[in-house]
Amino acid sequence: MIICVCNALNETTVRQAAQKVGGKTSILKIYESLDAKPKCGKCLCMARDICNQEMSGADLASIPA
Repeated sequence: MIICVCNALNETTVRQAAQKVGGKTSILKIYESLDAKPKCGKCLCMARDICNQEMSGADLASIPA
């Protein structure tokens, strides 16, 4: 699914960037890692949700069993 039309970013790309940047980060850091900047801003809510999902998954993975 396309997340950012202005930068042609899809969900997989945003998820991979969030995983790569890791830790608690901002959506702007995710965009920077992709050499992109939000333009119209319509993508920010969806991109932020994806980033939060990836951070939650990383947090759960770090908890010992």
